Amino acid sequence: MRWRRAATIGLTAFALLTLAQPAGAVTYVGLHDLTCNGATTEGTGMPEKSRLDVQLVDPASDKVLSSGRVTTSASGAFEWRAKASLSGMRAVRAIVREPGKSAPVAWVEHSLARACPLADTGPNRTLPLVGVGLSSFTLGVLVLIAFAYQGRHAGAGGRHLAAPYRPRQTSLR
Repeated sequence: MRWRRAATIGLTAFALLTLAQPAGAVTYVGLHDLTCNGATTEGTGMPEKSRLDVQLVDPASDKVLSSGRVTTSASGAFEWRAKASLSGMRAVRAIVREPGKSAPVAWVEHSLARACPLADTGPNRTLPLVGVGLSSFTLGVLVLIAFAYQGRHAGAGGRHLAAPYRPRQTSLR
């Protein structure tokens, strides 16, 4: 009886293993190495040895920042480094498409911890700002000197309308 039960369980397990289909590949797309100068997009579970279009997009305006074409490996994986300025952005999206198709195979959106600083373009403004500050300080000192209280008063000389105060003398009577 024991052998019969063990054989039944063993054959049932063997039949389930032979009938089970291999698990389908799970499509994964991720962003890593996210800096203000670009991002790396990686993917797995894609069709093996196929060409795919990858785009790095600003989700706020749907503007394509960078795009490229990759070929997946035999295992269906790829990695693509995009060089694009992410200044002033709070999020970035990567979209993977088959060439010539508008529907994406996969996409991922990633938020940045803090917005990248805006690009600093133009000349150095240190010298003009120091000049304006120094001239403003000098003008302020000159205005203070010109209107400072000098302690000038009207003199006591000249005629007065009222006679000077003299107390009356009282005599003893």
